[in-house]
Amino acid sequence: MAVKCPSCGGKMAFQVPTQSLKCSYCESDMQIEDYTLSNEAEVSKDTYTVTIYGCPDCGAELSAPDDQTVAYCSYCGGESNLTMKQEEAVKPARIIPFKISKENAVKTYEDALKTRIYVPKELKEGRHINDFRGIYIPYLSYEVDIPENALRLNATKKYTKGNWDYHEEYVIDTAVGGTVKGMSFDASAMFDDSIAREISPFNTSEQRDFNEAYIAGFYSDKLTTPPETYADTVEETAVEAFYSDIGERAGGVKVTAPRDYQEKKMLTGISGFRYKVDLFPVWFLTWKNKNRVAYSVMNGQTGKLSMDIPVDKKAFFRVSGIMTAVLFLILSFIPMFILPKTISLIAAVFLIISSIVLSSEIKKIYYRENHIFDVGNVHFNKDKQVRKKPVSAGRKNPMRRVSAFLFLVVLVFIFVKMDFPFYIIGNIITSPVYAIALFIQIILLILMLGRISKIEKKTAFIPMLIGILALGTGLIIWVFNPAYDYWYYGLAILCFLAMLGNMISMINYLNYLTTRPVPDFFRREGADHGK
Repeated sequence: MAVKCPSCGGKMAFQVPTQSLKCSYCESDMQIEDYTLSNEAEVSKDTYTVTIYGCPDCGAELSAPDDQTVAYCSYCGGESNLTMKQEEAVKPARIIPFKISKENAVKTYEDALKTRIYVPKELKEGRHINDFRGIYIPYLSYEVDIPENALRLNATKKYTKGNWDYHEEYVIDTAVGGTVKGMSFDASAMFDDSIAREISPFNTSEQRDFNEAYIAGFYSDKLTTPPETYADTVEETAVEAFYSDIGERAGGVKVTAPRDYQEKKMLTGISGFRYKVDLFPVWFLTWKNKNRVAYSVMNGQTGKLSMDIPVDKKAFFRVSGIMTAVLFLILSFIPMFILPKTISLIAAVFLIISSIVLSSEIKKIYYRENHIFDVGNVHFNKDKQVRKKPVSAGRKNPMRRVSAFLFLVVLVFIFVKMDFPFYIIGNIITSPVYAIALFIQIILLILMLGRISKIEKKTAFIPMLIGILALGTGLIIWVFNPAYDYWYYGLAILCFLAMLGNMISMINYLNYLTTRPVPDFFRREGADHGK
């Protein structure tokens, strides 16, 4: 697949800023159209020759030009000697060339890191950043034909004008037919669908007919997802587009479609689909830490970024310690009196909140590790018949939960400083509080045990058990209601220690959530270091 320079025979690579080829030896430039005209025999072929480099550490298969030296696997971080072989690959139909250069990708990545205060320093170092690789990911692009037929549909329209609310009803008589296009899904089983959703969409209007000159200097993944994988999603999307388009063309009305999906589909006349394989550009960065890897992935056309950013625990506790010391100094100047029972109540509430947050993180890890929402991963999903749809298209920053929790702590302290009369209602409500909190903690542990049995990291139950011990002790103390305050102070300390255990476990699992297991045998094809 090496693109040779017509002047000196050297290797040429695609240059993103100029959208042309450039020789790495004599620095001659060539437009893609000129390469096509001078290599018509090769361009017209349905296949092209690629050199495959196999990674012995993870089983990934990379391809590069014939004279490319590859000593680094972009997917597991391995630096072992790679094996080499050549084979013929089927050409994709269309391609979106890279629009974002490597320099711009690095700058966008660095700018994004500036807003993260707990980023491990290794992620900001030059050597790591320079390991950005350009990869063309295969996408299955679908088209669905709608036969032209006459329809009579009911529709409604609601709006407000002046002081009046309007509800209008319509009957639409129309003849509809055509083709629904623009439905594309990643076709690499190991390219997680959640990442694909985060960096989407791609602008398919900028597609070009495939030419191997576009991938000179870049990697290219191989199709591993059967086209039938997205069949149901494609048909559902086309059906919804059918009724939505009729409503828009009729003046923004809402078409009343049948409730039953099969009847709804039957009216459209949709049966089957066509597909083709296209290549979309992605910048890919891998950071390896022991047996885990973190990926930062960027849309090579639009610059939209998705990052797996672990938390530096030292930096987190350093910043938290400073914030706590400042808060303590501020509060020490404000006169206040809080009953020991109130302090133990606050400790129990914060403990159960931290347990709920930890349980939520375990749930997300369970979903990702078992590829619950990764439709394209046929290795994991081939036996699944019923699937839930993801709640949202993107992943939220997990540190927001920790920050919100710390904000709640500060808010409660301020609330107490306003002399809220906890002592009046304390004895009324706090006795069952520990019983309720203990019940919730036990339920969370039961749910967590079912999930951690299906993920690699299984230590989350330890802080949950400590929480049960703390809340159980608290319930006993409240039942016997000792007169001495040190019982309640000791109970508050025990609850806060359990909460600290939850916080440490939460950070460990946040790092686990933002990293992934080293991949195991998936195929990668392509070229060199994508300038």
